[in-house]
Amino acid sequence: MSSQLRLAVDAMGGDLGPRSVVPACIRFLKKFPQAELKLFGPSAQLQNLIDDERQSRLASRLEIVPCEQVITQSCNPLQAVRHKRDSSMACALQSVASGEVQAMVTSGNTGALLALSRNILGNIEGVRKPALGKALPTERGFCYLLDLGANIDCSAEDLLQFARMGVEAQRIHTGRRNLAVALLNIGAEPHKGTEEIRRAAELFEADPKIHYAGFVEGHDIFTGVVDVVVCDGLMGNVAMKSAEGVIRLMGQKVFTIEKKGAFKRFFGQLAIKLLRKWRTQVEPARYNGACFLGVRGNVIKSHGGASSEAFYRAMITAKECAEADLAAKVGRAMAEAEWNRAMDKS
Repeated sequence: MSSQLRLAVDAMGGDLGPRSVVPACIRFLKKFPQAELKLFGPSAQLQNLIDDERQSRLASRLEIVPCEQVITQSCNPLQAVRHKRDSSMACALQSVASGEVQAMVTSGNTGALLALSRNILGNIEGVRKPALGKALPTERGFCYLLDLGANIDCSAEDLLQFARMGVEAQRIHTGRRNLAVALLNIGAEPHKGTEEIRRAAELFEADPKIHYAGFVEGHDIFTGVVDVVVCDGLMGNVAMKSAEGVIRLMGQKVFTIEKKGAFKRFFGQLAIKLLRKWRTQVEPARYNGACFLGVRGNVIKSHGGASSEAFYRAMITAKECAEADLAAKVGRAMAEAEWNRAMDKS
């Protein structure tokens, strides 16, 4: 492979498997002529789906890497590390580790992906737990939210590391420097939340590299009052999926308005165009693809139930991370933070 952009794609993760992945890959190659893809999965199945797309001219930029072993959603992380080293997910990660590609994307099992990423790529120096994060649309731009589900149990020190990684990712994403960071909590008052969250707040306040803005609640994520929101994986995953559920409900309500009687439909039409436009702007599929921050490589996690459109968007995220050299820059930022902390202690 000799082009500027090289991505690895695990074709077998997720609910739809290669049926959503292959069309997304074809679309991606059409959109970005400089890109090349390595597609990991059963060769005969993948080749049949590629042939159905009738895009033979793209064949030179789409390499199938045969992998018969697949990691299912029921596979636990330990099984993945011990017994699934020849799976499509593991082989895609190996291509990142070897430098053959600049990023990989998968819809597969999150726990298995985290375990294999740590085992194959390794953690960035000074990072105890990698975190899953992504930029979400707000009233004023974007807010970077992490962790989105990789870590359920997080110490105050873990949350501090998440904050440092999130700030660096958001700086790369926005180009801005003075970023406001908040902790997601059940209330904004200083006495609210668990002891660990309150202790994390003390660490945030003491860190000169973090512009700490205090606690925020779930609804504040989308108002744009802060640039980075930090939480454990349980809170982050619930917050993100709750927001996605509301957006889907909006779409259903728009459809229901069109089915009502003439009188209600007349008044409904006054708002329906605005609702459709807003829903399109925040549609979850448009922002699919979260980054595993804290491992030595660009690893992008797509929704397990991603459609072809959503998986394509995750590939766009992988492209952006690869071109920004996100993993390496986060690594340098974390190494600098560790060095500064060591100097302060001495």
